[in-house]
Amino acid sequence: MTRIWFWPVVVALLSILGLIAGLVSEGLGDCLSWGALAVPVAIGCHALARSRAVKQSLDVAAARTANHDGNSR
Repeated sequence: MTRIWFWPVVVALLSILGLIAGLVSEGLGDCLSWGALAVPVAIGCHALARSRAVKQSLDVAAARTANHDGNSR
């Protein structure tokens, strides 16, 4: 159970840290806020790019299969 929740809890804590730092700090706290709040955005962008790459490779494989079936007739 701990393995499942470890990374979501880390991301949540970073988000909370970033929000609090952005609200109560100036200077270095703003940099901390930007960095901490950029982590969930980076994770989301990585997941989006990865899912698009997987979908694209599945589409290519399906097209190859369709072309192969069409050429055999």
